Amino acid sequence: MGKKNKYKESAKPEAAPHQPQQKDAGTSGAQTAGVTSTPTPSTSSAASGSQQQQGGWQKQDGNQQRPQSGQGWGGQQRGSQQQPGGHQQAQGQYRGPTQQSQSQGQFQRGSQQQPGGHQQAQGQYRGPTQQSQSQGQFQRGSQQQPGGHQQAQGQYRGPTQQSQSQGQFQRGSQQQPGGHQQAQGQYRGPSQQQGGNQSRPQGQQGQFQRAQGSASLPPLPAGTMKRGTLGKPGQVSVNYLDVNLDKMPAVAYHYDVKITPERPKKFYRHAFEQYRIEHLGGAIAAYDGRASCYSVVKLECSSQGHEVKVTDRHGRTLKYTLEIKETEDSEVDLNSLRSYMKDKIYDKPMRALQCLEVVLAAPCHNSAIRAGRSFFKRSDPGNACNLGDGYEALVGLYQTFVLGDRPFVNVDISHKSFPMAMSIIDYIERYQRQRIDKSTNLDYKRYDIESFLKGINIIYEPPACFGSAPRVFKVNGLSKVSASSQIFDLDGKKTTVAEYYKSREYNLKFPNLLCLHVGPPLKYIYLPIELCRIEDGQPLNRKDSANQVAAMIRYAATSTNERKAKIIHLLEYFKHNLDPTISRFGIRLDNDFIVVHTRTLNAPQVEYKNNSTSVRNGSWRMDRMQFLDPKPKPHKWAILYGKMQYNQVADFQEMVIRQSRIVNVCLDAKAEIRMYKDERDLDAHFQDFKRNQYDLVFVIIPNFGAFYDTVKQKAELQYGILTQCIKQITVERKLNTQCIGNVLLKVNSKLNGINHKLKDDPRTVIKNAMFLGADVTHPSPDQREIPSVVGVAASHDPYGASYNMQYRLQRSALEEIEDMESITLEHLRVYHQFRKCYPEHIVYYRDGVSDGQFPKIRNEELRGISAACCKMHIKPKICCVIVVKRHHTRFFPNGGPSQFNKFNNVDPGTVVDRTIVHPNEMQFFMVSHQSIQGTAKPTRYNVIENTGNLDIDLLQQLTYNLCHMFPRCNRAVSYPAPAYLAHLAAARGRVYLTGATKFRSPQEEYAKRLIVPEFMKRNPMYFV
Repeated sequence: MGKKNKYKESAKPEAAPHQPQQKDAGTSGAQTAGVTSTPTPSTSSAASGSQQQQGGWQKQDGNQQRPQSGQGWGGQQRGSQQQPGGHQQAQGQYRGPTQQSQSQGQFQRGSQQQPGGHQQAQGQYRGPTQQSQSQGQFQRGSQQQPGGHQQAQGQYRGPTQQSQSQGQFQRGSQQQPGGHQQAQGQYRGPSQQQGGNQSRPQGQQGQFQRAQGSASLPPLPAGTMKRGTLGKPGQVSVNYLDVNLDKMPAVAYHYDVKITPERPKKFYRHAFEQYRIEHLGGAIAAYDGRASCYSVVKLECSSQGHEVKVTDRHGRTLKYTLEIKETEDSEVDLNSLRSYMKDKIYDKPMRALQCLEVVLAAPCHNSAIRAGRSFFKRSDPGNACNLGDGYEALVGLYQTFVLGDRPFVNVDISHKSFPMAMSIIDYIERYQRQRIDKSTNLDYKRYDIESFLKGINIIYEPPACFGSAPRVFKVNGLSKVSASSQIFDLDGKKTTVAEYYKSREYNLKFPNLLCLHVGPPLKYIYLPIELCRIEDGQPLNRKDSANQVAAMIRYAATSTNERKAKIIHLLEYFKHNLDPTISRFGIRLDNDFIVVHTRTLNAPQVEYKNNSTSVRNGSWRMDRMQFLDPKPKPHKWAILYGKMQYNQVADFQEMVIRQSRIVNVCLDAKAEIRMYKDERDLDAHFQDFKRNQYDLVFVIIPNFGAFYDTVKQKAELQYGILTQCIKQITVERKLNTQCIGNVLLKVNSKLNGINHKLKDDPRTVIKNAMFLGADVTHPSPDQREIPSVVGVAASHDPYGASYNMQYRLQRSALEEIEDMESITLEHLRVYHQFRKCYPEHIVYYRDGVSDGQFPKIRNEELRGISAACCKMHIKPKICCVIVVKRHHTRFFPNGGPSQFNKFNNVDPGTVVDRTIVHPNEMQFFMVSHQSIQGTAKPTRYNVIENTGNLDIDLLQQLTYNLCHMFPRCNRAVSYPAPAYLAHLAAARGRVYLTGATKFRSPQEEYAKRLIVPEFMKRNPMYFV
């Protein structure tokens, strides 16, 4: 079934919605069904005298309790004035944060007459208001607005927060003078004056009507990019630390460091430290561990290198020669970190950031193991997280500088598996379950032991009688025979390993065990297993087994509260602010997360053929509803099965027929059921199905192996047959109505049906739009001869529910799509085929691009799209949104886990587009999905092209809505359906490469793997 769905849900009486597999362990946000709750605002700054931080964010104490009624919030009224018409308002009065206990009521019980006859509804919710002094928290007086509405100049009225128990805004409705009646239960957050903050002209979609529920947020600094306003306002902590750069010098100096000999590299830091003390007079310098160092003062460079001595932990002395010289452009402009706000996101001050990354890492190297940008702390004795198979999980601190309104340090935790430090005898006894004695032979365990030990560093401890220090070697594999039989040359004579040790007065305890082949592969150095142990702290770049992955997810999938506690613990462990290098560069980190303003967008209504339903907590139930638009003709279908019992296949047929009638998928009353022996048998069956014009074939595939890939290659590249694969174990053991319902979601889409659509919302309607999604998947670094696969999906219906795909092969590791023009031409042709017109808007969601590649996407891919449109003599408006998932930004609400929100994540629909986004870019973070495991990962969106001047509110709501249009499940996914489907298209292209060992040019390989044209025309959505 393509990607196997791994989400699990507790048993419920009704069929649960289908759940697609998310890539990260816990990338979503689970919330209480039906409860409109937002996180309680952080009170730490207000409770300590209302000292607000600059920039509209506040410090949050992780242990802050919710304030009770009567606690000092620094919000006393300084006097009030009666406004004309009976509306009372304090001039210059600070209105918040005011929070009342439940007994006092959260609502205003009376009604206030506003000038011009506009009366505020009884019970209207007006607080608690939380403000930043630097952002206009005082009401500057009031002005009469035309039509009787009064609005304060520069007045800040939010963000309004509400606890769960106080979650109904207005209990009744009241007729307002002038015939204006406010809807019952409606939250009338005061509209925000943008002033001169709107930097983009508003085009056709620019006259975006503000809903009365628009969020009350602090005004933006003058000249900033316009931000969104829709949604319920709130606040949340983000794992960013504020950085004080006041004492940072304007310039740092960059030096090249050359160290010889080149190996071993792991002692380079010790050698540089020795050199710094002996030859640089103890000057503070930040060294990257390879070939660069940075200093705030000019270092004395000598024309020749100096030798230093380093002693390893086993007492061995190593000699290195170091030479330091200035780089060609040695001055690094650190001031660029104070002025980048005027630049674009891809014009980052990279040299300054690289310098500070090296400085930031200075306190971590001595007490942790580095892997990528993370530093892993060794586990405490007796407290290791055992993953099984000889591995343990270590927790590391990820840290990097990020650029928002100002520079921050993004801190997060990482998890990685490391081989456990133990003797190899222990490893074999504990994890290979093999008792070791004098007669033990490991030949039949060779593969398992060798696959674990290969590439690992071991410490060889010679017997005491040798009088030599331990040494570290890398393992190549196991010897072919045991130590008593393994022969090697010693001074021209042949001897066995066991005899060699005996000649040096040491008798091996286990001479029948295999030896380790270590050191350079071409040298035959054999060491007895009993004298070797595994070195600790080795980060390995190897794929974890399924058992390890499952154990790691169980360990790593924690609530936001636990995650934050782990991050703070690691920050306390590394003590950045006490490090002399960080202090010398004038940097100081804050010790708690910043707090940012959020908005929670309303979820769309989902419509089916005979009813509509609401989305709660990111999912919804069909509850005997029928698919919106199934194709009415009965479809001829068949079932192919392998080595399993016929009666189980018959049961499967019955369940499919029964369930298809409920959801209104038209299948013939009986399937053609046939058995296949092996994959070679498939050809005859597929030929026959093609001849007899079958519409769909279910193929029950073995539980293991590449049979799925073979089926898809034959069916789609050779015969043009629509297939739906299902694993044998699913049919035998896991068959239920929910499972069949999930399969039919895919089947209906493949048969050109539409599962559901979203209720029309005038706020997000873009007339005649084509939604385009693109993704590029790359081979692993050790398989660079395999081409990269491009997948592009495009909608061809009015709802953004039906898609067609194009895939291409291109040279390995190339990120930008080379053939975008021909791909777009084909998508425009299909769009015109279905809609009888060409699109007026193309909304392009591009997945998997880093910040530095934005100009390439604009210059190459968008140019390709425009060129295709020119060939068709059309000029649609193009909006390009980059979808970024590879980041470490996480949201941490107040409060704790609950029965309905196990991991204390934010609600689906939560948007952050202030403070932590680049001030000069149209950019936002959004959590659109419900968390299944662990802390939700927001998706970051960057709008890099917007020729139609689509409003930011429209784009955010549209993006959120499209997350509900993924056809394989009844839940919101973590990023929009066009990008998700592009990922599936690229994955299908990767399937077509399975089995090939030699590759010619990507164009030649693609020409050999063309999808049957009439098949693509008949079933354009076959790839879901």
